[in-house]
Amino acid sequence: MALAVVGTHMGDAPDPENVDWNDPDACPFCGARLPDGGAGFVDHADANPDCQARFEEWRENVAGDIGGEWSG
Repeated sequence: MALAVVGTHMGDAPDPENVDWNDPDACPFCGARLPDGGAGFVDHADANPDCQARFEEWRENVAGDIGGEWSG
């Protein structure tokens, strides 16, 4: 599944189903650079309520596509 960012600034409100997860060094929701693509994203989302909300919305939107395989 190819996904793309629909905006790179917090005010752009990108579509949570259309997110670019191809750059592990950048937040897919706001484009901020991350110090570590795994834990760095979690820390970034925890510190940025807009990114956390967009991540939760994205996760809810794709949960049906993943089904029983989703453990996050």
